[in-house]
Amino acid sequence: MSISFMALAWKADIPSGRKLVLLALCDHANGQGECYPSVEAIARKCSMGQRTVQQHIGELENAGIVMRRFRKGRSTVYQLEPRNFSSTSESAVPQESTLQCAASLQLLHPTPANPAPISINKPSLNHQVVRGTPLAPNWTLPEPWAEWALQAQPTWTAAHVRFVAEKFRDHWTAMPGQRGVKADWLATWRNWCRNEKPAGQNRLVTQGAWRSKANGAAAGNNAVTVKPLPGESLATFNARVTQTLEDGGSTVSPLALPTASVHTAAPAKSLISPANRAAALAAARALKTHLVRRWEKANDLM
Repeated sequence: MSISFMALAWKADIPSGRKLVLLALCDHANGQGECYPSVEAIARKCSMGQRTVQQHIGELENAGIVMRRFRKGRSTVYQLEPRNFSSTSESAVPQESTLQCAASLQLLHPTPANPAPISINKPSLNHQVVRGTPLAPNWTLPEPWAEWALQAQPTWTAAHVRFVAEKFRDHWTAMPGQRGVKADWLATWRNWCRNEKPAGQNRLVTQGAWRSKANGAAAGNNAVTVKPLPGESLATFNARVTQTLEDGGSTVSPLALPTASVHTAAPAKSLISPANRAAALAAARALKTHLVRRWEKANDLM
């Protein structure tokens, strides 16, 4: 190993591949700059292929840095020329120094860069956040809401509206969490009324209606008797009873209740079997008994 040759090789301005091969030759050279390593040994030391090493040695020879003497049957002798280490080969690729690269980068990219503008979207002052509230446990139906329900559902009565309002209050006060919170309870009430089924006309007068009419009877005591018509159904008869009470009658006498003959009227020539006829009569009697009991219970409430 020749330290002086390696120091000159480090200063040589040649590409990295050729410089590495030159350093490997300097590592094998003696004090006169002579060495004879095999191409395989140089390739192993430089971590290159043998063809790549031969190419770099040929380029060093063309630049006058290395001279080769081929010996028949023996290895090639390499003679280093330190006078040509500092001369740049014509085929060498010019390289910029570290200071020149830093200066060029500073010119191309000034430091620091201009900061990017920061944009903040401020909320509008006119924007208002609507927060929902739960329904109060002691909520009562306002009068304008009740009037709207009567107009939206013509078949409803004031008593039925109060009944629907009680269902509305019990449902939403028992609803847990955010499901029971609404931003507009009036709109919720309207939607509730739209989805509510119309008041059935085939129901008897409720106890509340009997009680309110009984109060009126205490003042006027104008009893009205409504008789069923031949062939009239129970739903039609109940509608006539309700209409009579709304027109001014306060109570309905027992004659107003439909009899079994109303429902069991059969044509002159009936094709119904005796067994079916007996079952129909039994059902009619049970219905009559049920209606009489409801009438008596309503009179007891008055």
